[in-house]
Formats: sequence, structure tokens, C-alpha cells
Amino acid sequence: MRSAELLQELAQMSVCQIADARGRSLALNAQIRPLDPSFRICAPAYTVICPPDDNLTLHHALHVAKPGCVLVVSGSGGDTAALWGELMSVSAQARGLGGTIIDGPARDPMEIAALKYPVFARSISPRRANKERYGSVGATVKLGAVVVNNDDIVVADCNGIAAFPPNLLVEVLEQARAVFRKEAELKQAFLSGQTYFELAGLSQLVPSGPDRTGRV
Repeated sequence: MRSAELLQELAQMSVCQIADARGRSLALNAQIRPLDPSFRICAPAYTVICPPDDNLTLHHALHVAKPGCVLVVSGSGGDTAALWGELMSVSAQARGLGGTIIDGPARDPMEIAALKYPVFARSISPRRANKERYGSVGATVKLGAVVVNNDDIVVADCNGIAAFPPNLLVEVLEQARAVFRKEAELKQAFLSGQTYFELAGLSQLVPSGPDRTGRV
């Protein structure tokens, strides 16, 4: 399968399923939130570092980024001006980008939600950013514990954000498929009245004192 097809399949998996598949080895960020809970991203990263409260570099990145990429942006700690908003979302959507993740403020959440262009941000600020200082593109970006290199695969939804090198795409997808299949089996068992406590044999972990039937 081509990378585009693999990404399309992985996009159907939640970040929870991918986190379950990878275990503790996968760093996660749940502080940077989608502007709409339905937003999902699964795409290679185009990394951007902006000076605080200045989005000149981000405008340049939007101009040169390839279709299908997600802009992953460090705001360098700035929190008083929005680096992204509705107009940039209209432009990014028209150019075929896969989304934008801002470690800093954005604005126009209702308008962006209506566009259905996926944007994640750490906060909201109505103030527009300056366009005076240039940062860098293509450098490593840190979103809390999540380290994102240019071209890394980034997955994001309302549960959180994760990233991994592109050479792990097949492995991650195979592991996520296994989690997906297991969850499908569990759902069928639960619909028949069984519980996870029963299926996983958790009764052996319950101390002998309490009544194991649940009666009081």
C-alpha cells in the first residue's frame, strides 16, 4: 500500500487506539485542543517556529507547504496574540493542507468550526499577531512531551496529539488494527451482557474479604 492509503486507514483510528497500540513509548499532548471536538488530523508535519506573538513565519509556511501536510507550530511561549484564524484557515483549506496545530493562541473558533478545517490550539486570543520577525521552518518542534520533526506523522483528535517517524507508519498501523479488532470483539461481548471484569479474569485481583458477587 502507498503511504497515502496507509494514512487514510490510520485516520480512521482514534488517538486512544494508537496510544493503546504503542503503550508508554508514545508521547502524548492533551493540552492543545481542537477548536471543534470533531476535528481529526493524520498527516505528515511541516514544522514552524514563530517568535512570540508574531506569525510572519507561519504565513510563509502556509505559502510553501505541500498539500496534505499539517502545519505544526511552536509559538515560542507567546500567549497574547492569535497566530491563526479564519482567513488563514480559508487559505490553508483551499491549498489542500491537512490541518494546523498551534502551541499558542488561535482565534475565530466558531468560523473555523463551520469551515471544517481542523485547527488545534493551546488557547484563544482575539488579538492579531505581528508580522515583523522571522523564526524558522523545518526545525524540530516540541508540543509539551511530544517532539515533532519535519515529515513526522502527526495524529490528533479530541483525545490528544501524538507523532512518530514516517518509517514506523506500517508498524503503528498494524498495531492499531489489532487494537481496533480487539475492541470490536469486546463490543460484541458487552452487547451480549458480558463485562470486561469477567472477560479479563479480574476477579483474581479482588481481595478475598469483600463479597465477590457484589452483594452487600
